[in-house]
Amino acid sequence: MKMHTIEGFSGHSDRRQLLAYLKRISPSPKNVMVCHGEEEKCYDLARTVARHQKLDAFAPEILTTTRVA
Repeated sequence: MKMHTIEGFSGHSDRRQLLAYLKRISPSPKNVMVCHGEEEKCYDLARTVARHQKLDAFAPEILTTTRVA
């Protein structure tokens, strides 16, 4: 798998900062996978991203396999 570093991104960002970051990045992502934090918070953030950013966003269940390429 090819790895990339994302400058200006912090693992300590709050919800507001993450949503603002998604608006700024270019090109806009096609999909967003939320997979860090409390389970219900992940689902809620994924729903918010999908609704407000008009992106395919989801929070996978534990042990879910997802093809990324």
